[in-house]
Amino acid sequence: MSKNDKSKLMISLDSVDRLKWSSELGKRLQSLRGDIPMRTLADKVNNNGVTCTYQYIHKLEVGKAEAVSTDLIVAICNALDVDFKQLFPAVYIDPSELLAILQKNVA
Repeated sequence: MSKNDKSKLMISLDSVDRLKWSSELGKRLQSLRGDIPMRTLADKVNNNGVTCTYQYIHKLEVGKAEAVSTDLIVAICNALDVDFKQLFPAVYIDPSELLAILQKNVA
């Protein structure tokens, strides 16, 4: 198993309190937000029962957050009407990719 293979793990979001954030994720969030104002997004997130300010949305987009609660990330995705894996594509492993990793380790 290579170093990169070890970094991939499938786990339920219910079991994860926070996820590591990066400037790359911030750029992806900004792209997914599109023309929606930060205040509007924050209001939508708040309406979903998760506290968020437009200042924090900005902090996320510029990559200044270190770790973000999964509840907030899910609320942001819901407010933007996007699937979680559009924001965090690396969190998901294609089953065929997982099978290839397992087969490589058996060989």
